[in-house]
Amino acid sequence: MTVPFIGIVADRKSASSGAWVDIPTDGIPHAYVAAIEEAGGAPLLFPSIDVHLDDLARLLDLVDGLFLPGGRDLDAALYGSEAHPSNDPPLRVRDELEIALTRLARDRGMPVLGACRGMQVINVALGGTLEQHLGDRLDLTPHRDVYGTHTSHPVSIAPGTLLSGITHELEFDISSHHHQGVDRLGEGLIASANAPDGVIEAIEATDGAFCLGVQWHPEERLDPEGIALIRAFIAAARTRSRAKYAMVS
Repeated sequence: MTVPFIGIVADRKSASSGAWVDIPTDGIPHAYVAAIEEAGGAPLLFPSIDVHLDDLARLLDLVDGLFLPGGRDLDAALYGSEAHPSNDPPLRVRDELEIALTRLARDRGMPVLGACRGMQVINVALGGTLEQHLGDRLDLTPHRDVYGTHTSHPVSIAPGTLLSGITHELEFDISSHHHQGVDRLGEGLIASANAPDGVIEAIEATDGAFCLGVQWHPEERLDPEGIALIRAFIAAARTRSRAKYAMVS
């Protein structure tokens, strides 16, 4: 069985180990890696460095799918806004690299899956905007209560969407930790899930390609919808991998 390679852009954060304290580190939470491996994929991490911006095609040549994980808030300037006071300090190179890779992956028809921030990256990459702090107009508690702890709330899935075909459920509970959300949808995208308060919880492409973003963390709640979502993404990447190697042979 072909094991598809999945590209992931790493974040940069301080980490400590033993005597080494607050060392700048490029990586992602292991939960993402473990979930992709469990679903049958093999993650490849790309550090957030400027040199990668000069050779995007070479990066995507290495992989069969692009996964966009959660993390810090996107730079509001990327969608024409002033930063909200509650926003995280952005990592410009990660923002630019993920957005550029998303656009190229879409041009190539490569499967793309985004989780939390990753959904927002997809939307901004395709010309959409973000609502920077949901707490300014609604109760933020269902989406993010205690900072650093996941909350849970139900989502309603739109019938007939790619997402509904994956989950086979039109309502289920998810693992949530976000304060931003989709405002204006990007080009060629539709909303395919909503929270009870109307916040968009999933978006997907309308052209039939596997381009899907969810505002929750499927890697934190795998059974059963989370792993189904990631397996569907890996299956799409595997199909692409087999087609690529068939052309070569």
